[in-house]
Amino acid sequence: MPEQSLSSQSRLSGFGITERYIARSLIRIGQHNSGAIMKRLLRVSAVALASSLAFSLPLLGQKTYALGAGGGGAIPVGRLSDTQSTGYNGIVVLAIGVAELPIGIRFDGIYNKFAFRTPPVGSPAASDLRIVAALGNLLFAFSGTSAKPYALIGGGLYNTKGDIPGAKSENNFGFNAGLGATFALGPLAAFVESRYHSISRNAAKGGVIQFVPITVGLLF
Repeated sequence: MPEQSLSSQSRLSGFGITERYIARSLIRIGQHNSGAIMKRLLRVSAVALASSLAFSLPLLGQKTYALGAGGGGAIPVGRLSDTQSTGYNGIVVLAIGVAELPIGIRFDGIYNKFAFRTPPVGSPAASDLRIVAALGNLLFAFSGTSAKPYALIGGGLYNTKGDIPGAKSENNFGFNAGLGATFALGPLAAFVESRYHSISRNAAKGGVIQFVPITVGLLF
């Protein structure tokens, strides 16, 4: 046994301090019976599991969400600008994400109202137009200091209705995409964004509706 110990120690001479400590521990463990080895393995496994949970729980706690609201102007584009003038918009927001990831999900409820333009003589009468929608978007955030830019794209269900007696509302699917930025305001954050919306409609009902709202709001 002394010769075995000397040979074991001689093998450790070329190792660093940490390696020698680990190797000596393994030699001592090997001198015990299998029951003792199993107990040590169980202890090591328990410590590893506890350490894993300790590191995982803070990451789970970093899942974040934010509520927000805002408003601003709404600009008709394309054929819509022939009959409607610039109006206004309102929005409510639920944003969900993880602090370490640059991508998130945002759910929006939007309201837009466009006033009618005075139609030329002989053309069909126009009316105010309101657009309500429920949207789901992917949000891509970029790094920044005082301002953090982002891009978003998504779609949803749009409900449109002319503001005249007896008018019926219409439901159509559409998509939106845009750019924006957030600014820290203590525990809150301000955001400014502009998006392009396109609502799919067949030509018999007036064709595609397009508009661009410019929105300022707060996230909390």
